[in-house]
Amino acid sequence: MPVGFLHKQDTLLRELQKIHILLQNLVNMRVNMELVKAGKTKDVYKLSDGNYLLKFKDTVTGHPSGESDPGGNTVIGSVEGVGSGALKMSVYYFELFKEYNIPTHYVSADLAKNEMIVRPALPFGKGLEFVMRYKAAGSFVRRFGLYCTEGEELPFVFEVTLKDDGRDDPPATVDILVALKLLTRAQYTEIHGNTVQVCGHIREDLKKRGLELIDIKVEFGIVDGKIALIDEISAGNMRVYKDGSKLDYLALSSLIQ
Repeated sequence: MPVGFLHKQDTLLRELQKIHILLQNLVNMRVNMELVKAGKTKDVYKLSDGNYLLKFKDTVTGHPSGESDPGGNTVIGSVEGVGSGALKMSVYYFELFKEYNIPTHYVSADLAKNEMIVRPALPFGKGLEFVMRYKAAGSFVRRFGLYCTEGEELPFVFEVTLKDDGRDDPPATVDILVALKLLTRAQYTEIHGNTVQVCGHIREDLKKRGLELIDIKVEFGIVDGKIALIDEISAGNMRVYKDGSKLDYLALSSLIQ
């Protein structure tokens, strides 16, 4: 048998062995998954390699009245396709942020299984949400309706809220965040700038599609010792209008893939 053929056969065998090992590692990771948190919109599993798997669900959050709202803390129902849409949007924006060298926890995704693998992230306290508001809407109007009206232009208002469903995610000033040892002033300043940058890119991307971003919330944590964008970037995180009307979760996610 020709030596060249034997060499090619040996090379092919080594490559097949590598693939087998890779597939076996993936199987082992699945077998050793540990459920860390069953959340409202996704479940979180710890993998054997130290990373985490986010399993997106079809649940929709909003208010007890039944109104869907990205700021809501109540699961108001389930709509088929919401989880898939959330994952596709998240993957789209995390891949986009690579082009801008914006650090995130994103590693990879399996769209067919509604799963995303991310690097471990250390939250600030039990979690903080960072909000950018371009127009008055939702909870902003409920709190400050004496001084503003729905849809009124805002000068890019930045807010921080504590993830605390029992207390309706209370807002916190920088002084409160520092006093509670949730952020340092330097971290607050850095995240403020990061939020403006991240949300600005999303706003411009939506604008190109004829869509208007009204408000949006994002999350940051510590990944590999640095502040990075975490969680997801989906229709459930933002309020978006088209031709003056609010888009629902499925309508928005179908436009961003």
